Amino acid sequence: MEITDEDSIKPFKSFMDEYDQSFYQRNIEKFRSLHVSDHQVIFFDNHANCDSNGYSELEEKVADFFKHGDIVDLVRENVRVFVREDMACITATLRYSSKPRPGVRTTYVLEREEGAWKVRHMHHSFDPNEVS
Repeated sequence: MEITDEDSIKPFKSFMDEYDQSFYQRNIEKFRSLHVSDHQVIFFDNHANCDSNGYSELEEKVADFFKHGDIVDLVRENVRVFVREDMACITATLRYSSKPRPGVRTTYVLEREEGAWKVRHMHHSFDPNEVS
């Protein structure tokens, strides 16, 4: 069921803010805390060689990115949230402040663990309908 009222969407926007902050602060512990505890995370990225089939592989790539990557501010648009019991799906368009086009279509699949939302799957892809 899609959530449309702002008060119900706020916790999910806060989750996305926390996720972004883990990158802005290059905080791998914070990043780790936002993912499911069984570490069966699947991550599809919009950049080559960044997909991961498990949390350990993902953390290794993100930790390297935190050491060497350029982190830019993101602008978030078109946020939609769908919730059913202990699963949620968020879709959004992200834009790098340094290169806003094409946008990055993003899907977060979240699972509730001990009352907190955690990433089970994330998918990023450049929008092929936008000219860069």
